[in-house]
Amino acid sequence: MNIIVSKYRGFCNGVTNAVNSAVKTLEENEKGTVFSYGEMVHNKTVIEKLDRLGLKVIDDLSLLKEGDTLVIRSHGAPPEVFDYCKEHSVKVVDATCPFVKNIQIKARDYYLKGYQIVLVGNRFHPEIIGINGWCQNSAVIFDGKEKITLDTDKNVLVLFQTTFDSEKIEKSLKNIVAINAKILEFFNTICYTTIYRQRFAEYSSVHSDFCVVVGGKHSSNTAKLFSIAKAKNANTIWIESAQELPDLSKYESIGLIAGASTPIELTEEVLSKMIQDAKDNAVVLEQQDQQVEQMVDQQPVQDEQAKEAVAAHPETEQELFTRAVEKLDKGPRQFKKGQKVKGEIVQIADEGIFVSLGTKKEAVIPNDQISLEEDVDAVKASLKIGDKVECIVLSTDKGVTLSKKQIDELYKDDEQVEGIKAGNRFEVTIKSDVKGGLLAKLGSFTVFVPASHVRVGFANDLKQYVGKKMTLVALADGVDEAKRKIVASHRVILEQEKKEREDNFWNNIEVGEIVEGKVLRFASFGAFVNVRGMDCLAHLSDLAWTPVSNPADVLEIGKTYEFVVLKLDRETNRISIGYKQLQPHPWQLAAEKFAPGTVVTGKVARILPYGAFVELGDGIDGLLHISNISWEWLQDINKAVKIGDELELQVIECDVENKRITLSRKALLPQPEAPVQKPAEGEEVAVEENKEEAPVEG
Repeated sequence: MNIIVSKYRGFCNGVTNAVNSAVKTLEENEKGTVFSYGEMVHNKTVIEKLDRLGLKVIDDLSLLKEGDTLVIRSHGAPPEVFDYCKEHSVKVVDATCPFVKNIQIKARDYYLKGYQIVLVGNRFHPEIIGINGWCQNSAVIFDGKEKITLDTDKNVLVLFQTTFDSEKIEKSLKNIVAINAKILEFFNTICYTTIYRQRFAEYSSVHSDFCVVVGGKHSSNTAKLFSIAKAKNANTIWIESAQELPDLSKYESIGLIAGASTPIELTEEVLSKMIQDAKDNAVVLEQQDQQVEQMVDQQPVQDEQAKEAVAAHPETEQELFTRAVEKLDKGPRQFKKGQKVKGEIVQIADEGIFVSLGTKKEAVIPNDQISLEEDVDAVKASLKIGDKVECIVLSTDKGVTLSKKQIDELYKDDEQVEGIKAGNRFEVTIKSDVKGGLLAKLGSFTVFVPASHVRVGFANDLKQYVGKKMTLVALADGVDEAKRKIVASHRVILEQEKKEREDNFWNNIEVGEIVEGKVLRFASFGAFVNVRGMDCLAHLSDLAWTPVSNPADVLEIGKTYEFVVLKLDRETNRISIGYKQLQPHPWQLAAEKFAPGTVVTGKVARILPYGAFVELGDGIDGLLHISNISWEWLQDINKAVKIGDELELQVIECDVENKRITLSRKALLPQPEAPVQKPAEGEEVAVEENKEEAPVEG
C-alpha cells in the first residue's frame, strides 16, 4: 500500500505561532486568567489540551476583568477588541497570523485612502469579521460565487480570505461588476501554505484510490480541502481522529491530507494506524510540488511581515514528522489495549501461540483467545510458524497479550453487513448515548440509532437503553462501508411488528368469537383489554347485567378473562368486547333461586296503586300485589309499605319465561278469624265520597 503524504503538514506557521503563544502565556502568567478570543484552533483535541492547561475560550469581552490576559488567535480580531482591553486594563497577546495581519493593514490603509473594500470569503468566518473591523465594518463581503454590482464612484480594493480556494480567484473577480469605479485593484492574499495544501488535495485525490482528510469539522480550510478532494475522488472521507478510520487494506494507494489547524500529532496517529492496518508493507511517499515552491519564491511580497511569514517555513515540523515515520518503521512500538496489530507466528506452544510484532519480546495469544472454534488443538494444528496473523491487544501489563478470537468475532460480525444492506434485522448491545441518538458496535462498524428511531414516539431518556440489547434494521442508504458506519432504526421494527399484529388480528377474528384478554387500564366509560396484541374496549354496559359505575367492581387490572367480540370496525381500528354476555343472566338462575314457597328478603323500590315492586338482587324485581300485603282489606297501599322498607316475603309464583315473580307478605302472617272485608258496593261508594284523596307513589 502506498500512502501519499504532503510536505506541509501539522499546523501552518500562523496556527503554530498562536498555539505556542498561548502555551507560553499560560506558563508565564502570574495574575488573572488567560483567555483566547474564540477557539485558538478548530481542532477538538488541541482545544481540550489548552483547556487543561488553563486557557479559557471567550466571545463576550464583558467577562474580562482587570489583570486578565486575552490571546488573539491567528484569525485576528477587529480593533475594538484591542481598544476594549486597553480601556479595561486587560493584557493582549496578539498572535494574529502575519498573512492575516497583512490583509488587515491593507484594508485599513486603503480605506483611509477612500477605497471601497471588497472581501471575498465567508462573511461569518472570524478572519473576515476581524478584517472588516479594520475598515470600520464598511467592506462589501461576498463568497465569490454569484455576481455582485458595486454602484460606487470610489476606487475598489479586493482582498481574499487566506483560506479561499485559489482556483476560484479569477471567477470571483469576474463576478465583481463595478459601474462607476475608476480603479479596481486586488491582491492575492491567500496564504501560500493554503495554496500548497489545496494543490496537494487535488493531486492526491487524482493519484489515489482513497483519500483521507484529517481535521476539525469546524475548520474552514479543512472543509475546502475536503471539497477539493471529494470533487476529484468520490472515495474521500473527512475524519477528526484515528478511531474513525475504516478498513483501508483493500486499497493500493491512499492520500493523506491534513488541514492547517490539524496538529502533527494527530496526523502521525492517523498515519500510524494506516501502517498498522495495512495487510502489505506500507510505503510512505512524500509529495512535493515544484510549481508551488517556485510560486512561493517568485510571488511579490508586499511588506516585511508577509516576507517573514514566507521565510518562517515550518521545516521543524517536517523534521518532527520524518522522525515520527522513522520511529514507526524502526523504533520500539507502543501498543494500546484494543489496538489491532499484525504479526508473524514464531512459536506454537502448549500455553498458546507466540507472535513477533517487530519488538524484542514476542507477544502471546493464550489458548482461550486463539479461535472461536471449541477445538483449539485442531486450530493450532492448522497453523504453522511464519504464518501472518491479525489480533487485538488484550493487555500490555506483563508483556503484550493478544486475542485472535476477538478479531475473528469482529470479522464474523462484519459478515452480517451484506444481509443488513438487504434489509435483514440484527442485534447489538447499546454502548453509549450521545447527542441525537445511541451508539453501538457491530464488528468493525459503528452503529448509530437516531433518537427519533429508538421507539415509536419521542424517547425522553436515552440513558435507559445503554447496556441493553436492541434489534435494529438499517435505514435506506444507512450502510456506509467506507466510513464503517450503519445508521439503523428500532422504531421501524416496532412499526412493522405492530402492522403484522394488526393484520393477523383483523384477518383471524370475527363477531361472536370468544377470546381471552388481559385487562390493561380503566377509564370512566369502561375497561381497555389487550386481545392478541390489540387494545379492545369493554364498555361499562357490557361488564355486568346489573348497572356498573366503576369497572374495578367487576374486573381487576393485570388479570386475564374471557370476553365475547361484539363489534369490529377496522377503518377506525375499534373493537368492542363484552364480559357480561358470557355470564349467566340472573333470570337463568331465578327458577331455582326463587321457587314457589321460598322465603326471600327484599327492599321496596317503587309503589303503584295496585302493588309494590321489591328488589330481590341481581337486577330482579318481584311484585307484591296490594291483595297480598295483608289478610285484611287494604284500600291504600301507602298506609302499609313505604319505599326503602325491607320486607320478608314468600314467593308465590316464578314465571322465568315472562320474567315475572309474584310475592306475598300475608302468606307469612297468621290468618285472623274475622279479617276486615271489602265494604259492600253502596257502602264503598259512601266511603269513596267521604275519604280524602290518597297520594299515589311511583
